[in-house]
Amino acid sequence: MAIFALPLMVVLGLATSTIAFSTKHATSFSADVLDLSCGSHSPPEPDSESPFSDAAHVAPSTSASYDVRIYWNVIHKNTTYEGGFLSSAQVGTAIDVLNSHFADSGLIFQLAALQYTQNEQWFDNVDNKVNKSLAIDMKNKLHVGTAKDLNIYSVGFTNSKLGGFSTFPRWYSGAPKLDGVVFKWNTTPGGSRVKYNQGKTLVHEVGHWAGLYHTFQGGCKGGKGDHVSDTPAQVNATTGCPISRDSCPNSPGKDSTGNPMDYTYDACKTDPFTKGQIERINQVMRMYRLNETENEPVLSF
Repeated sequence: MAIFALPLMVVLGLATSTIAFSTKHATSFSADVLDLSCGSHSPPEPDSESPFSDAAHVAPSTSASYDVRIYWNVIHKNTTYEGGFLSSAQVGTAIDVLNSHFADSGLIFQLAALQYTQNEQWFDNVDNKVNKSLAIDMKNKLHVGTAKDLNIYSVGFTNSKLGGFSTFPRWYSGAPKLDGVVFKWNTTPGGSRVKYNQGKTLVHEVGHWAGLYHTFQGGCKGGKGDHVSDTPAQVNATTGCPISRDSCPNSPGKDSTGNPMDYTYDACKTDPFTKGQIERINQVMRMYRLNETENEPVLSF
């Protein structure tokens, strides 16, 4: 594996260092209190905007595989774990979990660059609501690559209950620099965030980045829901670790409480993505992300 380290330098007043890796060889819901929440908002897609509004209307996906370059930004306030500092080994383990969960989709995630940025304000306060401007500033300064490249920002969310938030594929053309996933650093495998430390928060957010909605999208009202035909209707997010739940008894099937796109504890997210979710990932990614033809970006940080 070819690995090289760019020198420690100051970029836009931030202490930033980068390790780059060769991608050729790199291996508002219920009244219940949610321990961690996802800030990714997923409004229903108008049928006129997307041919992928229902799994029954899309062609079967091919068995092709696609390499997805990851540009991981460790946002930290000091060089301790408690301050947000993740080692390259911890980042690698998180990517292993991603690849395990997305194996059936054909997406293969490879670390292209690992950048460390010391910025206490970003670490503590970035969110997608009150402090949205901080997230915009962070992404505008750090984002690299194209629609097919995944920019990840691990932060602290010290002053919110967010676990993460993500952009969706069809948003890319309107704001390419804002594309990517922001998530809580200590939800990586073995992390200190109790009940959410198996890496599945990142899996959930990357699911959004790849085109998936929450399994409870649309509730029991009918309609398209999460635009996947094999995830039963669900009234709202699941909390804790229920053995069985049927929140929409007038609709077929029980809640997908073990699915990566619900809110249950990591230990309870034991199910893989459904066949319908895999179909949606393939179709949406091919439409909005994988048709990019740009070469591998040149790192400027």
